Amino acid sequence: MQMTEHICEVFRSPLRDIEIFDQSMIEWLIKFQPTIRSVWIPDGVITSPELLDRMLKNLKMMIRFDLGSIKTDETIQIMEPISSRSILVWKPYWITLPSILNGTNSMIRLYYSKLAPKDINTILKEWQMGSKLQKLEYLEIKTSLLLDDDIYANEVLKDLNVTVIDGYDERPMGVILKDDDDNVEEIHYPSRVERVHNLIRNDGMIGSIFRSVTYGKTVFFNFQVWRRET
Repeated sequence: MQMTEHICEVFRSPLRDIEIFDQSMIEWLIKFQPTIRSVWIPDGVITSPELLDRMLKNLKMMIRFDLGSIKTDETIQIMEPISSRSILVWKPYWITLPSILNGTNSMIRLYYSKLAPKDINTILKEWQMGSKLQKLEYLEIKTSLLLDDDIYANEVLKDLNVTVIDGYDERPMGVILKDDDDNVEEIHYPSRVERVHNLIRNDGMIGSIFRSVTYGKTVFFNFQVWRRET
C-alpha cells in the first residue's frame, strides 16, 4: 500500500481499479482515495455489518462494484443506494427494495437474491412510471424458486400491461456499460429467449422482461431496457 501511494504521487495519477482482499485495504482506500473507478472484493473479506456500512457510506465506486458473499448475520439490511454505475453482488440478502429503487445504477446483477417476486413487480412498476430507476439499463436477479414457475411469473407481471413477443423483437444482443468518457467498460450479453414480455414507458423506452430456469429450482429474472431503432 505504501508503494502504491508512492507510485500515485510520482506519476500524479489516481488509482483506477483495485481488488480488495483484506479488510485493512478498505480503511486504507477510504483514507487514501475515497472515490475510485472500480472495486472488486472477493468472498469473505467483509465480516461485519459495521464494515459493510462504513465502506458503502465512505467509498464511492464510480463505474463498477463487484462484491462476493459477506460473512455477516443475514438479518442485516441496507436502505441506501450503492453509488456505482454497475453492481454485481453474490448473496445480496442485505440489499433491500428501497436501496434499488432510490439508486442511479445502470446495471444491477444480484446472484442468489432474496427479493420476492412482488419486489420485482414493484421495480417494474416504478420503472414504467419514470420517477425512479431512470438510468437503469439492465437488471438480472438469480434466486431460489420457492414458488411454482408459473406462479412466480404471474406475481412478477401482476397488474402490468405487457405485450408478449415471440421470437426476435430487435432487442439488442448486448448491454454496454460505459465510463464517463464514453469508453466501453463492459458488454454483458443477456440470454436469448423465445418469448419476452415488453413493458412500454411513456418516453418510448422498452423494458423487456424474460426469465430462464435452471435445475428446476433456480430462476434467472432479466429486465433489459432499450429503444427501438427508427
